[in-house]
Amino acid sequence: MSATLTTRRRPSHLAVVSDSETKPQQKSPYPINVIACWSGTGSPGRSTVAINLATELALAGEKVLLMDLDTLSPSLALHLGLVDTPAGLSAVLRLAEQGRLSYQEFQRLTVTISLGRNELVLLPGLANPNRWNEVTPERLQTLLTAIAAFVDHVVLDLPVAVQSQAAMVHPSLAETHRDVLLHDVLAKASKLILVTGADSIAAKRFLDASEVLLESGSTIEPIVVVNRFRTAALGASAKEELVESFEALARLRVDCFIPNEPENFDRCLKNGLPLALLKRSSAARKAFSDIAKMVMLTSRKSHSVAKLS
Repeated sequence: MSATLTTRRRPSHLAVVSDSETKPQQKSPYPINVIACWSGTGSPGRSTVAINLATELALAGEKVLLMDLDTLSPSLALHLGLVDTPAGLSAVLRLAEQGRLSYQEFQRLTVTISLGRNELVLLPGLANPNRWNEVTPERLQTLLTAIAAFVDHVVLDLPVAVQSQAAMVHPSLAETHRDVLLHDVLAKASKLILVTGADSIAAKRFLDASEVLLESGSTIEPIVVVNRFRTAALGASAKEELVESFEALARLRVDCFIPNEPENFDRCLKNGLPLALLKRSSAARKAFSDIAKMVMLTSRKSHSVAKLS
């Protein structure tokens, strides 16, 4: 890696700030800036990161679509306290494929979330996860092309990989290609946010997920986020151990530690709101803002970086 790893004399929420503004970046085949949030199995907080990252970008004045692409267990609507949602993903995919997705239809099938002077647009996921095969790479590409004029960034909440594990137990399932969409997005996204927890089990699952990333053919350097960081599970040197382990075993650099603030995160879930609207001054919220800044530094539109400072 081009940056030197160090864990001393940095803010409590940061590990290594990326120098990606000077690195050559992979050109995404998508017609819009796609930011994919992904993790290994378990619940390290991938959806929480996606929601708060999208919120920070929207607060900077960007037009942001938060899309629930978790075809296994969509949860963004629940995280945001929404019960009755539009047809969402399946409907916009169908209209885009038919060439009939107007801005008016896009507004009708999405949910606009007010953030004061700004707003965030949510595209709910599939209500029935058994309909995952409706979301193909080709249909997603068509949808992104159709909405490129409507939004600046698309933040995707992706499903975990299941194909390799399922095929080992049930070889007949190998023909279902359950992870085709996931691999395609991992290979094409403009930015990839990899999320892990701060304990040994989460770290092991994260390292397993890094193998899936290699299989996808992705060449982009991901932003690695350790969510809800605390030292209780790994000891006082937890930060150093995670940084060194991920670098040595997966050649991945940790970019950000999000502090564990259980009371604040519980309040967010209870009220269906992102952290910025409940505890603007918290260290965790500052970490989400820093992740957004990393994304903006390498996006096609970087004029809003100053607004995140």
